[in-house]
Amino acid sequence: MVVELPYSLHGRYPAIAIAWTVIIIPPIFINLGLFYGLWYGKPQMDRIAVLTIPTAVLGIFTAIAIVERIWKLIQPSPEFRPLKSPRYALDIFQWGYFAALIMISALISSTLARGDNDQDGHELQTRLISMPAPVLMYFLATLTLLSLILNGLKVKLPFQFGSLGAGNVVRPAIYYIVEDVVAVDGNGGMEYREAFTARYDNSLIFRKMIWILSVVWMLAFYIFATTITVLVFTLPKAAVYAVGWAAPFPLAGIMALCTIYYVKFTLRQERRAEESDDNRVPLDGQTRRALSSSEDERTPLLGR
Repeated sequence: MVVELPYSLHGRYPAIAIAWTVIIIPPIFINLGLFYGLWYGKPQMDRIAVLTIPTAVLGIFTAIAIVERIWKLIQPSPEFRPLKSPRYALDIFQWGYFAALIMISALISSTLARGDNDQDGHELQTRLISMPAPVLMYFLATLTLLSLILNGLKVKLPFQFGSLGAGNVVRPAIYYIVEDVVAVDGNGGMEYREAFTARYDNSLIFRKMIWILSVVWMLAFYIFATTITVLVFTLPKAAVYAVGWAAPFPLAGIMALCTIYYVKFTLRQERRAEESDDNRVPLDGQTRRALSSSEDERTPLLGR
Protein backbone atom coordinates (compact mmCIF):
# COMPACT_ATOMS: atom_id res chain seq x y z
CA MET A 1 0.00 0.00 0.00
CA VAL A 2 0.99 3.65 -0.45
CA VAL A 3 3.18 4.92 2.37
CA GLU A 4 1.37 7.88 3.92
CA LEU A 5 3.40 11.03 4.48
CA PRO A 6 3.06 12.28 8.08
CA TYR A 7 2.62 15.85 6.96
CA SER A 8 -0.34 17.92 5.87
CA LEU A 9 -0.83 21.54 4.93
CA HIS A 10 -4.15 21.61 6.77
CA GLY A 11 -3.72 23.61 9.93
CA ARG A 12 -0.34 24.91 8.76
CA TYR A 13 -1.55 27.70 6.48
CA PRO A 14 -1.07 30.49 9.06
CA ALA A 15 2.49 29.31 9.77
CA ILE A 16 3.21 29.04 6.05
CA ALA A 17 1.84 32.56 5.48
CA ILE A 18 4.08 33.93 8.24
CA ALA A 19 7.12 32.08 6.88
CA TRP A 20 6.63 33.39 3.35
CA THR A 21 6.04 36.90 4.67
CA VAL A 22 9.42 36.71 6.40
CA ILE A 23 11.00 35.39 3.20
CA ILE A 24 9.50 38.05 0.94
CA ILE A 25 9.77 41.20 3.09
CA PRO A 26 13.61 41.47 3.26
CA PRO A 27 14.49 41.06 -0.46
CA ILE A 28 11.49 42.94 -1.84
CA PHE A 29 10.23 45.59 0.57
CA ILE A 30 13.24 46.30 2.78
CA ASN A 31 15.84 45.85 0.03
CA LEU A 32 13.98 47.83 -2.63
CA GLY A 33 12.79 50.42 -0.12
CA LEU A 34 16.32 51.10 1.07
CA PHE A 35 17.79 51.18 -2.43
CA TYR A 36 15.31 53.56 -4.02
CA GLY A 37 14.88 55.58 -0.85
CA LEU A 38 18.62 56.23 -0.64
CA TRP A 39 19.21 56.55 -4.40
CA TYR A 40 16.56 59.21 -4.91
CA GLY A 41 16.09 60.49 -1.37
CA LYS A 42 19.82 60.99 -0.72
CA PRO A 43 21.28 62.07 -4.08
CA GLN A 44 24.36 63.45 -2.33
CA MET A 45 25.16 60.05 -0.80
CA ASP A 46 28.01 58.03 -2.29
CA ARG A 47 26.57 55.65 -4.88
CA ILE A 48 28.71 52.75 -3.66
CA ALA A 49 27.20 53.16 -0.20
CA VAL A 50 23.72 53.16 -1.72
CA LEU A 51 24.49 49.90 -3.50
CA THR A 52 26.10 48.40 -0.40
CA ILE A 53 23.61 49.18 2.36
CA PRO A 54 20.56 47.28 0.99
CA THR A 55 22.56 44.14 0.24
CA ALA A 56 24.27 44.35 3.64
CA VAL A 57 20.91 44.52 5.41
CA LEU A 58 19.66 41.61 3.32
CA GLY A 59 22.80 39.72 4.31
CA ILE A 60 21.90 40.11 7.99
CA PHE A 61 18.52 38.45 7.45
CA THR A 62 20.20 35.69 5.44
CA ALA A 63 22.74 35.05 8.20
CA ILE A 64 19.96 34.79 10.80
CA ALA A 65 18.09 32.26 8.65
CA ILE A 66 21.26 30.19 8.16
CA VAL A 67 22.11 30.15 11.87
CA GLU A 68 18.56 29.15 12.81
CA ARG A 69 18.53 26.31 10.28
CA ILE A 70 21.97 24.97 11.21
CA TRP A 71 21.04 25.08 14.90
CA LYS A 72 18.13 22.75 14.22
CA LEU A 73 20.35 20.36 12.28
CA ILE A 74 23.11 20.06 14.89
CA GLN A 75 20.93 19.52 17.96
CA PRO A 76 21.83 16.41 20.03
CA SER A 77 18.55 14.88 18.88
CA PRO A 78 18.74 13.64 15.27
CA GLU A 79 15.15 14.79 14.68
CA PHE A 80 15.92 17.15 11.80
CA ARG A 81 19.08 15.63 10.36
CA PRO A 82 19.28 13.35 7.29
CA LEU A 83 18.74 9.70 8.15
CA LYS A 84 21.73 7.86 9.61
CA SER A 85 23.84 11.02 9.65
CA PRO A 86 26.29 12.09 12.39
CA ARG A 87 25.42 15.05 14.57
CA TYR A 88 27.26 17.73 12.60
CA ALA A 89 26.26 16.52 9.15
CA LEU A 90 24.23 19.14 7.31
CA ASP A 91 21.60 18.26 4.75
CA ILE A 92 21.90 18.65 0.97
CA PHE A 93 19.75 21.78 0.91
CA GLN A 94 22.06 23.52 3.37
CA TRP A 95 25.17 22.71 1.33
CA GLY A 96 23.43 24.02 -1.78
CA TYR A 97 22.48 27.12 0.20
CA PHE A 98 26.15 27.69 1.05
CA ALA A 99 27.24 27.23 -2.57
CA ALA A 100 24.62 29.68 -3.82
CA LEU A 101 25.55 32.17 -1.10
CA ILE A 102 29.22 32.02 -2.11
CA MET A 103 28.35 32.65 -5.75
CA ILE A 104 26.07 35.59 -4.97
CA SER A 105 28.53 37.05 -2.45
CA ALA A 106 31.29 36.86 -5.08
CA LEU A 107 29.07 38.65 -7.58
CA ILE A 108 28.13 41.43 -5.17
CA SER A 109 31.65 41.86 -3.75
CA SER A 110 33.35 42.00 -7.14
CA THR A 111 30.71 44.43 -8.41
CA LEU A 112 31.15 46.81 -5.50
CA ALA A 113 34.94 46.54 -5.60
CA ARG A 114 35.27 47.58 -9.25
CA GLY A 115 34.09 51.14 -8.58
CA ASP A 116 32.84 53.30 -11.40
CA ASN A 117 35.61 52.23 -13.75
CA ASP A 118 33.40 52.75 -16.77
CA GLN A 119 32.53 56.33 -15.78
CA ASP A 120 28.88 55.58 -16.49
CA GLY A 121 27.33 56.84 -13.27
CA HIS A 122 27.50 53.33 -11.76
CA GLU A 123 25.13 52.00 -14.39
CA LEU A 124 26.97 48.70 -14.97
CA GLN A 125 27.32 48.18 -11.22
CA THR A 126 23.61 48.76 -10.74
CA ARG A 127 22.82 46.19 -13.40
CA LEU A 128 25.25 43.63 -11.98
CA ILE A 129 24.00 44.13 -8.42
CA SER A 130 20.50 43.33 -9.75
CA MET A 131 21.57 39.84 -10.88
CA PRO A 132 21.68 37.67 -7.71
CA ALA A 133 18.22 36.16 -8.23
CA PRO A 134 18.86 35.18 -11.88
CA VAL A 135 22.25 33.76 -10.89
CA LEU A 136 20.55 31.68 -8.20
CA MET A 137 18.01 30.38 -10.73
CA TYR A 138 20.75 29.48 -13.22
CA PHE A 139 22.56 27.63 -10.44
CA LEU A 140 19.53 25.66 -9.26
CA ALA A 141 18.47 24.81 -12.81
CA THR A 142 21.94 23.53 -13.67
CA LEU A 143 22.13 21.38 -10.54
CA THR A 144 18.71 19.96 -11.39
CA LEU A 145 19.81 19.20 -14.95
CA LEU A 146 22.88 17.41 -13.60
CA SER A 147 20.77 15.33 -11.19
CA LEU A 148 18.43 14.30 -14.02
CA ILE A 149 21.35 13.23 -16.20
CA LEU A 150 22.90 11.18 -13.39
CA ASN A 151 19.52 9.64 -12.58
CA GLY A 152 18.97 8.73 -16.22
CA LEU A 153 22.42 7.12 -16.44
CA LYS A 154 21.78 5.16 -13.21
CA VAL A 155 24.88 6.63 -11.58
CA LYS A 156 25.20 5.33 -8.02
CA LEU A 157 26.33 7.39 -5.07
CA PRO A 158 29.88 6.57 -3.91
CA PHE A 159 29.12 7.87 -0.41
CA GLN A 160 26.17 8.89 1.75
CA PHE A 161 24.33 11.81 0.20
CA GLY A 162 21.68 13.27 2.47
CA SER A 163 19.49 10.43 3.70
CA LEU A 164 20.66 8.06 0.95
CA GLY A 165 23.54 5.68 1.54
CA ALA A 166 26.27 4.73 -0.92
CA GLY A 167 25.06 2.53 -3.75
CA ASN A 168 21.73 4.30 -4.27
CA VAL A 169 21.06 5.82 -7.68
CA VAL A 170 21.18 9.63 -7.71
CA ARG A 171 17.66 11.03 -7.55
CA PRO A 172 16.16 14.14 -9.21
CA ALA A 173 16.93 17.39 -7.40
CA ILE A 174 13.34 18.06 -6.34
CA TYR A 175 13.50 14.91 -4.22
CA TYR A 176 16.33 16.29 -2.06
CA ILE A 177 14.85 19.79 -1.87
CA VAL A 178 11.40 18.64 -0.76
CA GLU A 179 12.77 16.17 1.79
CA ASP A 180 15.11 18.69 3.41
CA VAL A 181 12.82 21.72 3.35
CA VAL A 182 9.81 19.89 4.79
CA ALA A 183 11.89 17.95 7.33
CA VAL A 184 13.79 20.98 8.67
CA ASP A 185 12.02 24.21 7.75
CA GLY A 186 8.57 22.61 7.86
CA ASN A 187 9.38 20.70 11.08
CA GLY A 188 8.49 17.37 9.49
CA GLY A 189 11.55 15.83 11.12
CA MET A 190 12.94 12.32 10.81
CA GLU A 191 9.47 10.79 10.56
CA TYR A 192 8.84 12.71 7.36
CA ARG A 193 12.25 11.77 5.90
CA GLU A 194 11.58 8.08 6.49
CA ALA A 195 8.08 8.23 5.01
CA PHE A 196 9.16 10.34 2.03
CA THR A 197 11.99 7.91 1.20
CA ALA A 198 9.65 4.93 1.50
CA ARG A 199 7.03 6.64 -0.66
CA TYR A 200 9.60 7.27 -3.40
CA ASP A 201 10.94 3.70 -3.20
CA ASN A 202 7.50 2.11 -3.26
CA SER A 203 5.51 4.17 -5.75
CA LEU A 204 6.09 4.29 -9.49
CA ILE A 205 3.72 7.23 -9.92
CA PHE A 206 5.37 9.17 -7.10
CA ARG A 207 8.81 8.73 -8.70
CA LYS A 208 7.49 9.91 -12.04
CA MET A 209 5.93 12.96 -10.37
CA ILE A 210 9.25 13.91 -8.76
CA TRP A 211 11.01 13.60 -12.11
CA ILE A 212 8.43 15.70 -13.95
CA LEU A 213 8.53 18.41 -11.29
CA SER A 214 12.32 18.53 -11.53
CA VAL A 215 12.16 18.96 -15.32
CA VAL A 216 9.45 21.63 -15.18
CA TRP A 217 11.14 23.69 -12.47
CA MET A 218 14.49 23.39 -14.26
CA LEU A 219 13.05 24.68 -17.54
CA ALA A 220 11.09 27.41 -15.77
CA PHE A 221 14.17 28.65 -13.93
CA TYR A 222 16.22 28.74 -17.12
CA ILE A 223 13.45 30.69 -18.87
CA PHE A 224 12.87 33.07 -15.96
CA ALA A 225 16.58 33.68 -15.41
CA THR A 226 17.23 34.35 -19.09
CA THR A 227 14.26 36.71 -19.36
CA ILE A 228 15.22 38.67 -16.25
CA THR A 229 18.85 38.85 -17.39
CA VAL A 230 17.78 40.36 -20.72
CA LEU A 231 15.55 42.87 -18.94
CA VAL A 232 18.24 43.83 -16.43
CA PHE A 233 20.70 44.64 -19.21
CA THR A 234 18.24 46.40 -21.53
CA LEU A 235 15.77 48.36 -19.38
CA PRO A 236 16.58 51.86 -18.09
CA LYS A 237 18.90 51.87 -15.10
CA ALA A 238 16.19 53.15 -12.76
CA ALA A 239 14.05 50.04 -13.26
CA VAL A 240 16.55 47.19 -13.28
CA TYR A 241 17.07 46.86 -9.51
CA ALA A 242 13.34 46.33 -8.97
CA VAL A 243 13.12 43.89 -11.88
CA GLY A 244 16.13 41.85 -10.77
CA TRP A 245 15.13 41.53 -7.12
CA ALA A 246 11.31 41.51 -7.22
CA ALA A 247 10.32 39.78 -10.47
CA PRO A 248 11.40 36.22 -9.47
CA PHE A 249 9.03 36.06 -6.50
CA PRO A 250 5.64 36.34 -8.28
CA LEU A 251 6.95 34.01 -11.01
CA ALA A 252 8.03 31.43 -8.43
CA GLY A 253 4.72 31.92 -6.63
CA ILE A 254 2.76 31.07 -9.77
CA MET A 255 4.94 28.01 -10.29
CA ALA A 256 4.38 26.93 -6.69
CA LEU A 257 0.59 27.17 -7.05
CA CYS A 258 0.68 25.16 -10.28
CA THR A 259 2.88 22.60 -8.52
CA ILE A 260 0.38 22.22 -5.66
CA TYR A 261 -2.48 21.50 -8.05
CA TYR A 262 -0.36 19.09 -10.09
CA VAL A 263 0.77 17.20 -6.99
CA LYS A 264 -2.79 16.88 -5.71
CA PHE A 265 -3.91 15.58 -9.12
CA THR A 266 -1.04 13.08 -9.26
CA LEU A 267 -1.62 11.82 -5.73
CA ARG A 268 -5.26 11.16 -6.59
CA GLN A 269 -4.05 9.15 -9.58
CA GLU A 270 -1.67 7.29 -7.31
CA ARG A 271 -4.49 6.45 -4.94
CA ARG A 272 -6.65 5.12 -7.78
CA ALA A 273 -3.73 3.05 -9.06
CA GLU A 274 -3.23 1.68 -5.56
CA GLU A 275 -6.84 0.62 -5.40
CA SER A 276 -6.54 -1.17 -8.74
CA ASP A 277 -3.16 -2.65 -7.74
CA ASP A 278 -1.44 -1.17 -10.84
CA ASN A 279 1.31 0.63 -9.02
CA ARG A 280 3.15 -2.16 -7.28
CA VAL A 281 4.99 -5.38 -8.00
CA PRO A 282 6.75 -7.89 -5.72
CA LEU A 283 10.39 -7.01 -5.00
CA ASP A 284 12.84 -8.75 -2.67
CA GLY A 285 10.06 -10.89 -1.24
CA GLN A 286 7.94 -7.91 -0.22
CA THR A 287 4.93 -6.26 -1.81
CA ARG A 288 6.31 -2.86 -2.77
CA ARG A 289 6.04 -0.23 -5.43
CA ALA A 290 8.91 -0.93 -7.73
CA LEU A 291 10.45 -0.32 -11.06
CA SER A 292 10.99 -2.96 -13.70
CA SER A 293 14.48 -4.41 -13.95
CA SER A 294 15.25 -2.09 -16.86
CA GLU A 295 14.20 0.98 -14.89
CA ASP A 296 16.00 0.15 -11.65
CA GLU A 297 15.84 3.20 -9.34
CA ARG A 298 15.42 5.64 -12.16
CA THR A 299 12.24 7.59 -12.54
CA PRO A 300 10.21 6.40 -15.54
CA LEU A 301 10.87 9.05 -18.15
CA LEU A 302 9.80 7.99 -21.61
CA GLY A 303 7.25 5.74 -23.17
CA ARG A 304 4.66 6.17 -20.42
